[in-house]
Amino acid sequence: MKFKAVFPLLLIFSLVVGNFFCGWVCPYGALQEFFGAIGDRIFTKKYKMPQNIQKYLMFSRYIVMALLVAGIGVGIYETVNGNKTFTSTASNFSGVIISASLIIMAGFLIVSTVFERPFCNYLCIDGTKFGIASLTRFFSVKRNKKSCVNCKKCNRVCPMNIAVSDKDSIRNPQCINCFECISSCPVKDTLSYGKIGIFLKKIGN
Repeated sequence: MKFKAVFPLLLIFSLVVGNFFCGWVCPYGALQEFFGAIGDRIFTKKYKMPQNIQKYLMFSRYIVMALLVAGIGVGIYETVNGNKTFTSTASNFSGVIISASLIIMAGFLIVSTVFERPFCNYLCIDGTKFGIASLTRFFSVKRNKKSCVNCKKCNRVCPMNIAVSDKDSIRNPQCINCFECISSCPVKDTLSYGKIGIFLKKIGN
């Protein structure tokens, strides 16, 4: 079944439980993680964008989507769209020729060895759509402030550079429900996935 056919269903799913597509289904996201795992074996350190920059830079992919909707820069984005290049290559490998798109796709994968999911974080418009839909989610990662020891391991392992340790619950549109934060937490049941407050109530807090 083609992605376009299931996209509406995935979007509706995201409205309720958050974005699972990017964390569990997207092939290019998985490939970036694969290269990230290779980087873990080669390099001693991975780099993250500082939070005081990340809180602004995270909107880059939303700006890109707005420009594309307005018909601005479509040709340029088609070239740098690593996700589309990868899926097109995978479905038509015999017809692949070396191009700027392939070089850029490979570039993102190389960067992934030292920087978590660079394309997902700042350029993917599919992730943008699922992220916006996720703002209404009723289920997400939540944190028990009483048992949290503020070790910040959750922040360090988050591939989307979310400051999990500062939140009661995660309604950040960058969240891909990978659950790396939950797996890394040293205190049982401090981080969990479950029902959270409604959107309007959270806005008011």
